[in-house]
Amino acid sequence: MIKDSIKQLQEMRLPSMAAELEVLSSQKDFSKEDPAEILEKIISAEYYAEKNNTIQRHLKQAHLTDSTARLQNINYDPSRKINRRQVEQLITNDYIGSGHNILILGATGCGKSFFGNALGINACEAGYRVIFTRMVELLNSLSVARAEGNISKLLKKFYRIDLLIIDDFLLTDTTSAEQKDLMEIFEYRGRGKSTILCSQCAPEEWHTKLGSGYVADAILDRVTNNAYSIILEGDSQRKKNTNL
Repeated sequence: MIKDSIKQLQEMRLPSMAAELEVLSSQKDFSKEDPAEILEKIISAEYYAEKNNTIQRHLKQAHLTDSTARLQNINYDPSRKINRRQVEQLITNDYIGSGHNILILGATGCGKSFFGNALGINACEAGYRVIFTRMVELLNSLSVARAEGNISKLLKKFYRIDLLIIDDFLLTDTTSAEQKDLMEIFEYRGRGKSTILCSQCAPEEWHTKLGSGYVADAILDRVTNNAYSIILEGDSQRKKNTNL
Protein backbone atom coordinates (compact mmCIF):
# COMPACT_ATOMS: atom_id res chain seq x y z
CA MET A 1 0.00 0.00 0.00
CA ILE A 2 2.80 2.41 0.93
CA LYS A 3 4.66 1.56 -2.26
CA ASP A 4 1.52 2.39 -4.25
CA SER A 5 1.21 5.73 -2.44
CA ILE A 6 4.85 6.55 -3.17
CA LYS A 7 4.35 5.74 -6.84
CA GLN A 8 1.21 7.87 -6.99
CA LEU A 9 3.02 10.82 -5.43
CA GLN A 10 5.79 10.48 -8.00
CA GLU A 11 3.26 10.38 -10.83
CA MET A 12 1.65 13.50 -9.40
CA ARG A 13 5.07 15.20 -9.60
CA LEU A 14 5.48 15.41 -5.84
CA PRO A 15 8.95 13.84 -5.60
CA SER A 16 9.90 15.24 -2.19
CA MET A 17 6.69 13.95 -0.61
CA ALA A 18 7.35 10.55 -2.18
CA ALA A 19 10.96 10.50 -0.97
CA GLU A 20 10.00 11.54 2.56
CA LEU A 21 7.27 8.91 2.75
CA GLU A 22 9.72 6.29 1.55
CA VAL A 23 12.20 7.25 4.28
CA LEU A 24 9.54 7.30 6.99
CA SER A 25 8.06 3.98 5.93
CA SER A 26 11.47 2.32 6.20
CA GLN A 27 11.74 3.21 9.89
CA LYS A 28 11.09 0.55 12.51
CA ASP A 29 8.19 2.23 14.31
CA PHE A 30 6.47 3.61 11.21
CA SER A 31 3.27 1.65 11.85
CA LYS A 32 2.93 3.35 15.23
CA GLU A 33 3.27 6.87 13.80
CA ASP A 34 0.30 9.23 13.98
CA PRO A 35 -1.10 9.52 10.42
CA ALA A 36 -1.54 13.27 10.91
CA GLU A 37 2.15 13.64 11.80
CA ILE A 38 3.18 11.59 8.77
CA LEU A 39 1.07 13.81 6.54
CA GLU A 40 2.57 16.92 8.10
CA LYS A 41 6.12 15.65 7.53
CA ILE A 42 5.67 14.73 3.87
CA ILE A 43 3.84 17.99 3.10
CA SER A 44 6.62 19.98 4.79
CA ALA A 45 9.24 18.10 2.76
CA GLU A 46 7.51 19.02 -0.50
CA TYR A 47 6.89 22.61 0.58
CA TYR A 48 10.51 23.34 1.52
CA ALA A 49 11.87 21.54 -1.53
CA GLU A 50 9.65 23.61 -3.82
CA LYS A 51 10.55 26.79 -1.94
CA ASN A 52 14.27 26.07 -2.36
CA ASN A 53 13.78 25.28 -6.06
CA THR A 54 12.00 28.62 -6.51
CA ILE A 55 14.85 30.46 -4.78
CA GLN A 56 17.47 28.74 -6.93
CA ARG A 57 15.48 29.53 -10.06
CA HIS A 58 15.16 33.18 -9.08
CA LEU A 59 18.89 33.41 -8.30
CA LYS A 60 19.76 31.94 -11.70
CA GLN A 61 17.42 34.29 -13.54
CA ALA A 62 18.71 37.33 -11.63
CA HIS A 63 22.17 37.23 -13.29
CA LEU A 64 23.84 38.46 -10.10
CA THR A 65 27.60 38.95 -10.32
CA ASP A 66 28.57 37.97 -6.75
CA SER A 67 26.91 34.85 -5.35
CA THR A 68 28.72 35.27 -2.00
CA ALA A 69 27.32 38.73 -1.21
CA ARG A 70 25.17 38.83 1.93
CA LEU A 71 23.81 41.78 3.88
CA GLN A 72 24.77 39.96 7.08
CA ASN A 73 28.44 40.13 6.00
CA ILE A 74 28.68 43.88 5.43
CA ASN A 75 31.77 45.52 6.86
CA TYR A 76 30.63 48.15 9.36
CA ASP A 77 34.00 49.84 9.77
CA PRO A 78 33.29 53.32 11.25
CA SER A 79 35.03 55.00 8.31
CA ARG A 80 32.33 53.70 5.97
CA LYS A 81 29.55 55.41 7.96
CA ILE A 82 26.99 52.71 7.12
CA ASN A 83 23.73 52.98 9.01
CA ARG A 84 23.31 49.52 10.56
CA ARG A 85 19.67 50.18 11.45
CA GLN A 86 18.93 51.10 7.83
CA VAL A 87 20.52 47.85 6.61
CA GLU A 88 18.51 45.84 9.12
CA GLN A 89 15.37 47.51 7.79
CA LEU A 90 16.34 46.68 4.20
CA ILE A 91 16.81 43.01 5.13
CA THR A 92 13.03 42.81 5.70
CA ASN A 93 12.46 43.66 1.99
CA ASP A 94 9.65 46.01 3.00
CA TYR A 95 10.98 48.56 0.51
CA ILE A 96 10.05 46.18 -2.31
CA GLY A 97 6.50 45.76 -1.11
CA SER A 98 6.10 49.53 -0.85
CA GLY A 99 7.76 50.25 -4.21
CA HIS A 100 10.65 52.33 -2.85
CA ASN A 101 13.91 52.75 -4.76
CA ILE A 102 17.44 52.59 -3.34
CA LEU A 103 20.40 54.72 -4.43
CA ILE A 104 23.79 53.21 -3.55
CA LEU A 105 26.47 55.85 -4.02
CA GLY A 106 30.22 55.92 -3.59
CA ALA A 107 33.64 55.89 -5.21
CA THR A 108 35.16 52.99 -7.15
CA GLY A 109 35.85 49.96 -4.97
CA CYS A 110 33.75 51.10 -2.01
CA GLY A 111 31.37 48.12 -2.23
CA LYS A 112 28.41 49.36 -4.26
CA SER A 113 28.17 46.23 -6.41
CA PHE A 114 28.54 43.99 -3.37
CA PHE A 115 25.73 45.87 -1.65
CA GLY A 116 23.52 45.63 -4.75
CA ASN A 117 24.19 41.91 -5.12
CA ALA A 118 23.51 41.33 -1.44
CA LEU A 119 20.16 43.11 -1.68
CA GLY A 120 19.35 41.07 -4.79
CA ILE A 121 20.17 37.75 -3.13
CA ASN A 122 18.20 38.74 -0.05
CA ALA A 123 15.18 39.51 -2.24
CA CYS A 124 15.50 36.24 -4.21
CA GLU A 125 15.63 34.25 -0.98
CA ALA A 126 12.38 35.93 0.06
CA GLY A 127 10.71 34.82 -3.18
CA TYR A 128 11.01 38.03 -5.20
CA ARG A 129 11.99 38.11 -8.87
CA VAL A 130 15.17 40.11 -9.50
CA ILE A 131 17.30 41.23 -12.44
CA PHE A 132 20.82 42.59 -11.99
CA THR A 133 22.33 44.42 -14.96
CA ARG A 134 25.02 46.95 -15.73
CA MET A 135 23.88 50.24 -17.27
CA VAL A 136 25.67 49.60 -20.56
CA GLU A 137 24.04 46.16 -20.87
CA LEU A 138 20.60 47.59 -20.12
CA LEU A 139 20.94 50.34 -22.73
CA ASN A 140 22.20 47.85 -25.31
CA SER A 141 19.28 45.47 -24.73
CA LEU A 142 16.82 48.36 -25.04
CA SER A 143 18.44 49.58 -28.25
CA VAL A 144 18.37 46.11 -29.80
CA ALA A 145 14.76 45.52 -28.73
CA ARG A 146 13.68 48.84 -30.23
CA ALA A 147 15.47 48.10 -33.51
CA GLU A 148 13.84 44.66 -33.70
CA GLY A 149 10.39 45.96 -32.78
CA ASN A 150 10.34 44.13 -29.44
CA ILE A 151 10.60 47.13 -27.11
CA SER A 152 7.10 46.71 -25.64
CA LYS A 153 7.81 43.08 -24.80
CA LEU A 154 11.07 43.98 -23.06
CA LEU A 155 9.50 46.83 -21.10
CA LYS A 156 6.77 44.50 -19.87
CA LYS A 157 9.46 42.06 -18.75
CA PHE A 158 11.15 44.77 -16.72
CA TYR A 159 7.81 45.78 -15.23
CA ARG A 160 7.03 42.24 -14.07
CA ILE A 161 10.32 42.03 -12.19
CA ASP A 162 9.93 42.86 -8.50
CA LEU A 163 13.42 44.35 -8.16
CA LEU A 164 15.63 45.78 -10.90
CA ILE A 165 19.26 46.49 -9.96
CA ILE A 166 21.30 48.70 -12.29
CA ASP A 167 25.04 48.78 -11.61
CA ASP A 168 27.41 51.49 -12.92
CA PHE A 169 24.47 53.84 -13.39
CA LEU A 170 25.29 56.92 -15.52
CA LEU A 171 29.07 56.56 -15.60
CA THR A 172 28.98 58.45 -18.89
CA ASP A 173 26.69 60.87 -20.69
CA THR A 174 23.70 59.45 -22.55
CA THR A 175 22.30 60.05 -26.02
CA SER A 176 18.79 61.38 -26.57
CA ALA A 177 17.68 57.89 -27.68
CA GLU A 178 19.11 56.34 -24.51
CA GLN A 179 17.42 58.98 -22.39
CA LYS A 180 14.05 58.14 -23.92
CA ASP A 181 14.64 54.43 -23.34
CA LEU A 182 15.52 55.08 -19.70
CA MET A 183 12.42 57.21 -19.36
CA GLU A 184 10.35 54.26 -20.59
CA ILE A 185 11.97 51.94 -18.04
CA PHE A 186 11.43 54.26 -15.10
CA GLU A 187 7.92 55.11 -16.23
CA TYR A 188 7.07 51.40 -16.08
CA ARG A 189 9.02 50.82 -12.88
CA GLY A 190 7.39 53.85 -11.26
CA ARG A 191 4.11 51.96 -11.02
CA GLY A 192 4.92 50.39 -7.66
CA LYS A 193 8.13 48.55 -8.57
CA SER A 194 11.48 48.95 -6.79
CA THR A 195 14.74 49.80 -8.54
CA ILE A 196 18.26 49.92 -7.09
CA LEU A 197 20.82 52.21 -8.73
CA CYS A 198 24.54 51.82 -7.97
CA SER A 199 26.52 54.86 -9.07
CA GLN A 200 29.83 56.65 -8.61
CA CYS A 201 28.09 59.94 -9.36
CA ALA A 202 25.85 61.90 -7.02
CA PRO A 203 22.24 62.47 -8.16
CA GLU A 204 23.10 66.13 -8.65
CA GLU A 205 25.33 65.06 -11.57
CA TRP A 206 22.75 62.78 -13.17
CA HIS A 207 20.73 65.66 -14.59
CA THR A 208 23.62 66.73 -16.85
CA LYS A 209 24.37 63.15 -17.91
CA LEU A 210 20.71 62.78 -18.88
CA GLY A 211 20.77 65.82 -21.17
CA SER A 212 19.61 68.51 -18.71
CA GLY A 213 16.17 68.73 -20.33
CA TYR A 214 12.60 67.78 -19.48
CA VAL A 215 13.39 64.07 -19.94
CA ALA A 216 16.13 64.38 -17.33
CA ASP A 217 13.66 66.11 -14.99
CA ALA A 218 11.11 63.33 -15.47
CA ILE A 219 13.63 60.52 -14.93
CA LEU A 220 15.08 62.05 -11.78
CA ASP A 221 11.62 62.69 -10.38
CA ARG A 222 10.68 59.02 -10.80
CA VAL A 223 14.00 57.69 -9.51
CA THR A 224 14.71 59.87 -6.49
CA ASN A 225 11.28 60.90 -5.24
CA ASN A 226 10.72 57.88 -2.97
CA ALA A 227 14.27 56.58 -2.70
CA TYR A 228 16.44 55.53 0.23
CA SER A 229 20.07 56.64 -0.09
CA ILE A 230 23.10 54.62 0.98
CA ILE A 231 26.35 56.57 0.72
CA LEU A 232 29.45 54.38 1.09
CA GLU A 233 32.59 56.13 2.28
CA GLY A 234 36.07 55.07 3.39
CA ASP A 235 38.93 53.38 1.55
CA SER A 236 38.57 50.90 -1.29
CA GLN A 237 37.37 47.56 0.04
CA ARG A 238 39.03 45.67 -2.81
CA LYS A 239 42.48 46.50 -1.45
CA LYS A 240 41.52 45.25 2.00
CA ASN A 241 40.29 41.84 0.76
CA THR A 242 37.46 41.88 3.28
CA ASN A 243 33.69 41.79 3.35
CA LEU A 244 32.22 44.76 1.57
